[in-house]
Amino acid sequence: MNISGSDIDVLKSVFYLGRATRKDIAKHAGLSTVSVTSVLGRLVEKGLIYVAGKATSGGRPSTIYRIEGDIGCTLGIFVGSDRSCIAAVNSAGSVLREQMFSLSLSELSGEHVSNILYQISLEARRFMESEWLKGQRMLAAGIAVPGMVDTERGIWLHGLQFSGIENVEISAALGKALGIPVVLEDPARCAAQLALSRIGSAEAGELVFLYLGSGVGAGIIVRGELYRGSRGLAGEIGHFIVDKGGARCSCGNVGCLETVVSVPAILQRFRIRLSEGVISSLQRIDPASITLEHIHDAAQSGDRLAQSTLFEIGDFLGDACSRLIQLYNPRTLIIGGPAGILGPYFREATLQTIRSQVIPEMLFDLHLDFISSESVDEALGSALIAQQWAWQHIGQLMRNH
Repeated sequence: MNISGSDIDVLKSVFYLGRATRKDIAKHAGLSTVSVTSVLGRLVEKGLIYVAGKATSGGRPSTIYRIEGDIGCTLGIFVGSDRSCIAAVNSAGSVLREQMFSLSLSELSGEHVSNILYQISLEARRFMESEWLKGQRMLAAGIAVPGMVDTERGIWLHGLQFSGIENVEISAALGKALGIPVVLEDPARCAAQLALSRIGSAEAGELVFLYLGSGVGAGIIVRGELYRGSRGLAGEIGHFIVDKGGARCSCGNVGCLETVVSVPAILQRFRIRLSEGVISSLQRIDPASITLEHIHDAAQSGDRLAQSTLFEIGDFLGDACSRLIQLYNPRTLIIGGPAGILGPYFREATLQTIRSQVIPEMLFDLHLDFISSESVDEALGSALIAQQWAWQHIGQLMRNH
């Protein structure tokens, strides 16, 4: 597409501002209003932006511009040990399609890398070629995986519950297979990006998302943008020591947060309690088959084992939240991920611990929320992260098309 530098500047300004007037765009892009008016006309004619109405603030109404949804779309892929999903969002951030898929792993851990890459590539290509996305310009893809990732280099460092994963150059491998750039990210940061898109930067302020999944991590938003640290490893809080007399962690330490509040740790704690013969409605369920939903339903029905055990876990969770509040002083702290479904039964203990450990001044305007995540949230978040990457490179991507 034939598009100039000033066209790109204005287009990016409209995207980042969301709903933008000529004056807003001129200030953001560093251009005169006369130049912006000329560029806006070209962009509307090319079908890249559209007039979204008028805004009034007591004076003359101002025209509002927004990004067209069909400039291009981004994919988001989440790979988990119990579920995997893929989603697509258009350039305006609307969800185009979402779909669950299953991974079949080889019994040989040495084959897991090639096995996983093959299946993800196959599912993503099928998804991209589906009728739902026919005619869409594919700009980039994001992928979220469990364990530890180096987002700067696109390397999956460790696979947590996926054995055989060590220093896999997953961004490069998938990018080659799909023919589009692929951005690697941590599920916690994907969850944080999705939360930010739903709440809005102005409302959320500085935001921390504490993600409770197969592992535990924190997604940190500073001034409306993800904070990744020097190599994309920021937020690896799963190895905070919170229970010195607890279980040994995969990292070698004892009592890491991950050994208490991750999904596998929660399920294991309940299995141990049930094996001790504690009276509970959960005794009717095979311990090997117990799920978070079973635990939630038991707590909701007044089961004392479920409620007391979740209160105990909520105390450890409050310890971790206290440290995050003390370190980052966020306006918004969200606890979610798959174990977010248990939030109502963590809340009281979590809040008690936070109030006992954090000075009141840091809690004055803190908004703490527990959310129950949907099964496609990590994929949607990774699609939005890919979208952010695409808009940073939108000039090059559009010229290539």
